[in-house]
Amino acid sequence: MPSHMNPPPPPLYPGALEPGRIKVFGIIHTLFGVLGVINVVGALGWLVFHEQIMGFTNAGGPPELMAAQEKFHGDLAPHSWISLVISFIVSLLILRAGIALLKRRRSAVRVSNTYAVASLLAKVVGALLFFVMVMPVANGALDTVLGEGIPEPDVEAILAGARIAMVVGGVVFPLIGAIYPLCSILMLNNPPVKEFLGENGT
Repeated sequence: MPSHMNPPPPPLYPGALEPGRIKVFGIIHTLFGVLGVINVVGALGWLVFHEQIMGFTNAGGPPELMAAQEKFHGDLAPHSWISLVISFIVSLLILRAGIALLKRRRSAVRVSNTYAVASLLAKVVGALLFFVMVMPVANGALDTVLGEGIPEPDVEAILAGARIAMVVGGVVFPLIGAIYPLCSILMLNNPPVKEFLGENGT
């Protein structure tokens, strides 16, 4: 065997049975990490080239609508960049945790816990940023776009419904996103997983 190849992992202790959740979460972690990095790259491209993209897709559109869209994007730019950085960090952490689990690293549970805690904190920060930075901008955009050309009291009902939908989305989406990291903590921090990795990990 060539000397440059990595040595094989240490043999398992006699009778050791690997908990299936190690491989399952390793695969899911890695998949989510790869998808997260791809999404970050796509979002980065949108932030950098949004003017060209909007100019192409809205060619010939009403100047008022184009101006409102451009203002909306500009007002949300700080939030978009903050969210992009947070998403990139979480994606790298979950990707690192997935690789550690697939390679049966002794530190895999600790690394996965680091991702899970960071992900939960990111959900809390994201929800706070949504209500502090996104809601005021979105409310202003709704008043501008829907407030013109829609008779009373229809506009009030539409605006109220849109605001309720935004609030619900700002609460529900982070809660849904918190399910997976919580499952990761609960499923991986049990004695069989820790004992297996402690005795047979690389």
